[in-house]
Amino acid sequence: MSFKNTLFLLLFLLMSYAFIQYFDYRPKIKIGIISDAKYCGEREVAWRIKIAAENLGWKVFLDEKEGRQLKKQKKLDWVICLLPYNRQVYKNCPTYQTIFHPFNYLNSERKLEPFYEKYDGYLLTINEAEALQKEFQSKNKPFFSSSFYPSLQYMDYKKLALNDLMTMVPVWGNRLKDEKFKKIYNMLSRSGFTKFYGIHKNKDIIESGYMGKIPFDGTSVVEILQKHGIVLIFHSEIHNKEQIPSSRIFEAAAASTVIISDQNEFIKKHFKDAVFYVDTSLPAEEVYAHIQHHMENIRQNPESALDKAKKAHQIFAERFSMDNQLLNILSMHNQIKKNENKNFTLFLKRK
Repeated sequence: MSFKNTLFLLLFLLMSYAFIQYFDYRPKIKIGIISDAKYCGEREVAWRIKIAAENLGWKVFLDEKEGRQLKKQKKLDWVICLLPYNRQVYKNCPTYQTIFHPFNYLNSERKLEPFYEKYDGYLLTINEAEALQKEFQSKNKPFFSSSFYPSLQYMDYKKLALNDLMTMVPVWGNRLKDEKFKKIYNMLSRSGFTKFYGIHKNKDIIESGYMGKIPFDGTSVVEILQKHGIVLIFHSEIHNKEQIPSSRIFEAAAASTVIISDQNEFIKKHFKDAVFYVDTSLPAEEVYAHIQHHMENIRQNPESALDKAKKAHQIFAERFSMDNQLLNILSMHNQIKKNENKNFTLFLKRK
């Protein structure tokens, strides 16, 4: 081979290698998400999944019509269902059901309602994976699950100005009905340092400081959190009883805010001293005084508070970002496909 031909071949090989490195020819993962506008929290999670999946290079079809439109899509790798009692069935790809909390999904004996046994896998916030595994084994059914929390897509840490305290107006549960919590929210609304957001202003519990609604789009909540810099998180009695988190801790940590929280066991276990805590079992006046004390401490020692915020963000990024959770679902999905192939091989051998 002449020198000219050799040089041409080397150039061709180098260009081919660069082209292959630049473009990924592996089949792109395609997923569907079932949501609906009337389920506000689930709708927000749907957008977060979409953003995180697209950040991973996946293709996403978000259906906010309870999954009816997804039937038009072909060759989906899997579908994530965020809604309870959804009746859409997809024969050509597995469907994974999220279970954020026990009601709607578990009966009084803490067993899965029969309606949900049809799913191929389960994305669990509740702490029932081991019990559900045994339940399925007793029925000779395969059980696949992955931990799944209403988190957010990964975002970089950002050092924030600590302007004021932001929290959400409650819309259900004990935070809305309990006289003690009404009193706490009312005192916060008169504090001068608290701003409220939510679906609607509840005049029964706050006098002032209501700033309006937050769009359900996967990003607006972070922008608002970062505007204020400090976040107060109160969980419902159900979250605390079940030792599971709401989405608030992940929003606050992802946004790099300083966090003040009730003593939710999940947060204490995973975020530890990256959070300021208040004991909501105390009388309203003492709870408010404790929050006020934390605010004074944060204002007097901002760098120490920001160190906590940075640590909370690191915990979010390493353990709970939506991107990482989707990769965990991909691992579960691969296990399911492997199990299907194994069962198919055994079926052929029996034949």
